[in-house]
Amino acid sequence: MDIPFDEVIDPHIHLFDVRNTPRPTRPVARLFGWNDRLLRRAAKAAFPTATYDFFGERNHLVVDYLPPNYRADTVTSKVARYVHIQAGWKDKSPLDCVGETRWLESLADPPAGIVAYADCNLGPRIGEVLDAHKAASTRMRGIRHMLSHHPAPGVMDFTDDDELAENFLFRSGFRRLAEHDLSFDAWCYSHQLFDVADLARTHPEVPMVLCHVGTPVGYGGEFGGVGVSEQERARIADQWRAGIEAIADNDHVHVKISGLLMPCLGFGFETADRRPTTSELVDRLGPLVRHTIDTFGPDRCMVASNFPVDRVSTDYNVAFAAMLELTDQDGPDAQQQLFAGTAERFYRL
Repeated sequence: MDIPFDEVIDPHIHLFDVRNTPRPTRPVARLFGWNDRLLRRAAKAAFPTATYDFFGERNHLVVDYLPPNYRADTVTSKVARYVHIQAGWKDKSPLDCVGETRWLESLADPPAGIVAYADCNLGPRIGEVLDAHKAASTRMRGIRHMLSHHPAPGVMDFTDDDELAENFLFRSGFRRLAEHDLSFDAWCYSHQLFDVADLARTHPEVPMVLCHVGTPVGYGGEFGGVGVSEQERARIADQWRAGIEAIADNDHVHVKISGLLMPCLGFGFETADRRPTTSELVDRLGPLVRHTIDTFGPDRCMVASNFPVDRVSTDYNVAFAAMLELTDQDGPDAQQQLFAGTAERFYRL
C-alpha cells in the first residue's frame, strides 16, 4: 500500500481488558473466555437484542483489545500515534471513571491522547472529575459524554435522555470543559445533528469534534426497523447532509470520518459471507466521505478507525486503503491533514 505521507495518527480507537477492568462484558468473559463459540453464545444471551445487534455477531468487544492487538491490526499502515476514546468503563460514583485514565497510563504503549468520560449532568461539580482525570494523566485531552438516542426501539441508546444536548444541567457541565482546557467528542445519531449544532453554536469556547460523521442509522439499508425502503433511506440521507452542513457552520467544530462500518448504518458488511473489497467500500462509503470532506474541508476532518468496533465489518488495512482512495483527489497535502495533521492539532499531540 502506497501511503504518501510519513505518519498516520488514528484519533479514535477503544482499548479494553475485559477480564481485569470493570466492563459490562467482564462476567461473561471470565466465565466463557476460554471458548470463543461459547463466549459469543453467552454474550448473545446476556445482552439486550438491540445491544447485540448494534455491535454485530462477529463483534470483538467480548475479548481483550490492547495495544499489541491494535499494533497487529495496523502493522502495514504507518500508524505511529493513537487516541483512546472512553470505552464502557463501569462506574458507581462520578469519580470512578478516572480509573480508566489511570489504567491507560499503566500500559506499556499508552495512547498519545486520552478522551475520557465525565458526566456533564454534574453541572459545576464536573470540575472535580476533570481535575482528577488531568492529575491521572498528562495525555488527557477531552471528554466524551455520549448523546446517541434513537426513537426506534431496535436501535441501541447510549443515553436515557433523547434531548441531552439541550438539557440545562448538561450544558452547565459542558461549558466547564473550556475552563479546564478540554475538548468535547460529540457522538449522536443523524437526526440529533441540529441539536448538537445548537450546542456548538451556543458554546463556541469548547472545542468540539463530531464522531462518526453523525451516524446516519439506516443510511445504507435496513437496521433495527430503520431504513426499510428507498424513500426512507433517501430521507435519512437528506437529513444527514443538512445536519452535517449545520454542524460545519461552526468553525470550531471538527469531524471524524469513522464509524461508517458499524452495523447500524445498514450496509450489512458484518453479516455477509465474505469481507468487502476496497472497491466495494469506496463505492458504498464514498457519498458519506466526500460530502463530509467537501463540507468541512480537510483541515477540519480526521480519518479514524473506530477499532475494534468497525472490525466487525472489515480488516483495518482494507478500510484504510478505501479511505486513501477516496481522498486521493484531495492531493497529498490534504491527505496529510486528513490522516494526521488535523488530529495532531485538535488534540494537541
